[in-house]
Amino acid sequence: MAQAFVQALFCEKGTEEACGECPACKKVEHKNHPDFIYVTHEKPNTISVKEIREQLVEDLEIRPYSASHKVYVIDEAEKMSREAQNALLKSLEEPPEYGVILLLTNNASSLLSTIRSRCVTLNIRPVEEREAVRKILIKEYQMPEYEAEDILNFAQGNVGKAIALATGEEYRQMMDDVLALAGRIHDFDQARIREKAHDLAEANRKGGLDLKEYFDLLVLWYRDVLLYKATSNPEQIYFKNRIREIKRQSARGRYSDLKEVIDSIDRTGKLLRSNIDAELSLTMLMQAMKEI
Repeated sequence: MAQAFVQALFCEKGTEEACGECPACKKVEHKNHPDFIYVTHEKPNTISVKEIREQLVEDLEIRPYSASHKVYVIDEAEKMSREAQNALLKSLEEPPEYGVILLLTNNASSLLSTIRSRCVTLNIRPVEEREAVRKILIKEYQMPEYEAEDILNFAQGNVGKAIALATGEEYRQMMDDVLALAGRIHDFDQARIREKAHDLAEANRKGGLDLKEYFDLLVLWYRDVLLYKATSNPEQIYFKNRIREIKRQSARGRYSDLKEVIDSIDRTGKLLRSNIDAELSLTMLMQAMKEI
């Protein structure tokens, strides 16, 4: 969406929609237009004040090289430190006439209220045409149909997320890890729980794991177990290729227990969004899952 906006802004044809063919459109597409700047960051989970100052605040003082505007994109803007956000305030409040700043985020509430109040918020809706996204995954990314269906369910209309899942190994590894945890947590002793919590927290800190997505998958798993227990209908479940394990867990767990596990995962997710210590929160969650 950001790229399409910038192409429309820079297009040399001067029409409302970008032509996609002129030199400016091509440069934007390949991310090598001098007036189209993606803010980068070294640490996977933090955008520092230094990075915001050097790549945006100070650079914004220089007029565009060839376009009518200079556009700065801060992807995963929720990763900006408090200091970085404060450094950005004046640029957001009083940008030069040629300056455009786009903040992309999945969690706008994590940004400072002073940042949000200076921005126009555009909420991007999920894509409802599942068949169109399915065709992209199968034809352009050579996904088997059953895998495409799994990814469609998990992405929930987020095309970028669907493509990222289709092209990376992280999703499959995370799914295997989630299902291993859900299936074996009853066998974990306290030392194994602490070790697993430490490993997950470290992977999240280093940017190799998105705990929000990890929790989303955990909730989907227990939702499947609960749904199968209620209906015995495998057609309605998400993890169809794991039906034997779902049957086993649904036979063992009570309705109230399964709901309590889902509630525990939800509570832990909220704690993590409040910057509570990840390792401690994960340890408490796994202890609750084991007891339940």
